[in-house]
Amino acid sequence: MTFASINRIFNHKPELRKILATMAAVIAYSLFNYLMRIHLPGVSQVDLRPQIVLLILIGYLYGPLYGFLAGFVGNFCSDILLSYGLRYLPSWTIGNGLVGALIGFYPYRKRICLEQVRQLVGLVICLIFVNVVAFSYAAGMENFLNRNLTTAVNFRYFYLPATLSNVLSALLLLPAILLMLGRLKKNYPIKLSLANYYLIALLLIIVWMALVPIGQVYQTLFASADLEVAQGNALVDAFNHWALVLVTMLILSFLVSSWMVKAIIRPLKQLESAVLTTLKGDPTSADQLASLVRREDEVGILSYTVKLLSEKLWETQKLSQDELEKSLKFLDSQDSGTSIFVVTLIALFGRDALGNQMDEMILEMDRDLSNLSAISLIITACGLQELAATYSDAKVEKSLAGMDSLDSDAALSQEQRQILALAVDVNLLFKGRLKVMDVHAPLSRELAFHLLERAQLFRKSDKNYVGYVTEPEIVSKMLDKWEKSAKVRSEKLELIMYKAISQQVILGYQIKNLSDLARFDVELSIAYSHSNFKHIKQLIGLLASENLQAKLQLEPKRSCFYYRDEWERTADLQLEQLGEGVWVNHADEFDLVMEFTDREPRDRFREVIENYAKREFKIEKKVLFGAWYEPLYRSDIPLEGYIRITDITIRDETHIVHSHVKEEEAPGKVEWFKKELPNAMISTTAVWVNEAFFRYLNGASD
Repeated sequence: MTFASINRIFNHKPELRKILATMAAVIAYSLFNYLMRIHLPGVSQVDLRPQIVLLILIGYLYGPLYGFLAGFVGNFCSDILLSYGLRYLPSWTIGNGLVGALIGFYPYRKRICLEQVRQLVGLVICLIFVNVVAFSYAAGMENFLNRNLTTAVNFRYFYLPATLSNVLSALLLLPAILLMLGRLKKNYPIKLSLANYYLIALLLIIVWMALVPIGQVYQTLFASADLEVAQGNALVDAFNHWALVLVTMLILSFLVSSWMVKAIIRPLKQLESAVLTTLKGDPTSADQLASLVRREDEVGILSYTVKLLSEKLWETQKLSQDELEKSLKFLDSQDSGTSIFVVTLIALFGRDALGNQMDEMILEMDRDLSNLSAISLIITACGLQELAATYSDAKVEKSLAGMDSLDSDAALSQEQRQILALAVDVNLLFKGRLKVMDVHAPLSRELAFHLLERAQLFRKSDKNYVGYVTEPEIVSKMLDKWEKSAKVRSEKLELIMYKAISQQVILGYQIKNLSDLARFDVELSIAYSHSNFKHIKQLIGLLASENLQAKLQLEPKRSCFYYRDEWERTADLQLEQLGEGVWVNHADEFDLVMEFTDREPRDRFREVIENYAKREFKIEKKVLFGAWYEPLYRSDIPLEGYIRITDITIRDETHIVHSHVKEEEAPGKVEWFKKELPNAMISTTAVWVNEAFFRYLNGASD
């Protein structure tokens, strides 16, 4: 039988595991009693028995029944090995059984792990109580059966040292063993308390050894039979004295730990709570951090950093939530997470995308969906259910590493673990949320919006965009799109447009791929034209610094336009002379299209560009790199400060051409294009542009 098969048997038969562990403790306890006997001198010859912790451990781990069996059988077997027979059966054998049994009633025993100082204090007090009660019974029974010693002598030189030796063994060994077994959480309160606890124990033992000569210690432990009774009793008195001091100091150490936890760790716990609140998508974490950021210590610095990160995280979530609510007018602020999720999922993905789970989801609308069910539906909507089934145990374990709550969740099937692992891997679920999430809890509004946002990004939203101004990687995403975009070329359309510009029908044109066009809300959108990506990089930084939040899309284009004599001539220009003093420039450019979050930032955009991104003739001014004298930015709706012109558009199957002209000139120019392209799709729309560009159309300069 292999180790793996034995392990499976243990996992499926916990009672067998308990029986075997109890038997092992009994054997170890009996052998320790037989092979290693450490005596205290004096009239009673008390044994020091650190192995008593084995009986306490069984009772703590497996409950009163197994604890009693370990203590009773362990002491019984020891007496047989030591040839005591049944002499101590009614006293010490039952007393040891009580030690193992009583600890099984410790109220926090069934916790996966203790995590608070007060639980440790309770454990220490319980250990003292257990030993005192069990040994009171055993000593009382022994005194009743054996009246050779007076009650006072029996108490001083037998009961007290025996009880104290067992109490010290339990107090010093059990917390360390529980820590190694993972039954104590390794958080700061527990670690700090145990550090104080064992430091005080170590210091007292060192002081004790320094004050008591080594020879006496040796005689006490290993040669007590050679001591006179009076000398032995004196050593027992010293043991009682120091043991009582040590027990008292160990208990008092928790007072020190509690103070330190309050002074040092309490702010960290508050910070932890705020982080968990942030991971759950709750914006109230900012309120929790408000008092912490005012601290002038390391906690204050860390809290300030977390506050900044949480604001960014919440801002991104809020933008996505607002986007969904804006596009889905039927959502109501009173809707539950389940209602929002189900209705929006059907609206965005369609009923067919959810397959067989659709009917189950409709049935569950009368009750709340669980977080796990919602994640499963998102996997189905994105068409990934077959991929989830391929996840091996090793891949699931790697993807869900650090998810302690999932590891201990016996209700999770392998299929459900595969779904959670896949959701994390493909970024449909933020792993930080999963760490603090109860997957069986009802779906909240915040998580519903989070899953819908991630699913839209994975599936690619119907709005063609790169990202938001404040996204950490927005500049690199924009650069990646620009570098990977194919040059916009249309030989047929370029030929006609070049003819139009050569005959001075138009002053310029731009050709774009239809697939690159942003599908933004015209009420909130502005398009800004440029050819230098360094300028756009700085412009995005400018928008962020001016708090102009917007969704961004890059629309590559091929442009040709009249180039003014007074404009700067640079090496990257592709100038062509059409006549005396008439030059045109051919350029691969792009439009940065922005959908602002509201009208106020949209309206402020013009002021920001005029102040920081527009050069002035004969005036020195601090502007962005590559700023133009006559920049072009436009809106599809009338805005204050913008001037109306006409946009002539020509389309084919894959491209669209824009040519901006003055309104009064538009009819004649349209007729010219219709003669040249009788079968083309030609239309005109009104657009509103900035004053500088309008002056360019009029042939005037600033």
